[in-house]
Amino acid sequence: MKLARILIAATTCAVLTACAGLPPSAADIAKTPQIRFGQPLPEGDNFVLLFPAGTPLPVSTVVDGNLFEHNGQATLHVTLKRDVYVFRQFASFDGQNWQPVRKMIETNLELQIPQKDGSNAGMLHVKMDQK
Repeated sequence: MKLARILIAATTCAVLTACAGLPPSAADIAKTPQIRFGQPLPEGDNFVLLFPAGTPLPVSTVVDGNLFEHNGQATLHVTLKRDVYVFRQFASFDGQNWQPVRKMIETNLELQIPQKDGSNAGMLHVKMDQK
């Protein structure tokens, strides 16, 4: 009896984990509010966030900590080549076909302290490529 309970619990966990990895259905997305970047975000994570192509997107950078006498911050502006929709851990380029973000977009982060050529005290490079 104890073994049966353990097997049922393990099966339930496996099924729930597998379902969490499935992309949202068209019906799920149709019921979900779509928010354009720059609009206030609703509570929770039940919304689709659209990062529109051609729109300057601010990216905030901050360097601070007790090591520094003067902290620094800057805002960079990047522009996407195409629309990117995000829903929880899923992304889409058309708002219809959803995949896990990691299968659509490759993100690399590089930090050099100091910058290899010695021209700066440090360099932070974020590279994002469509797969």
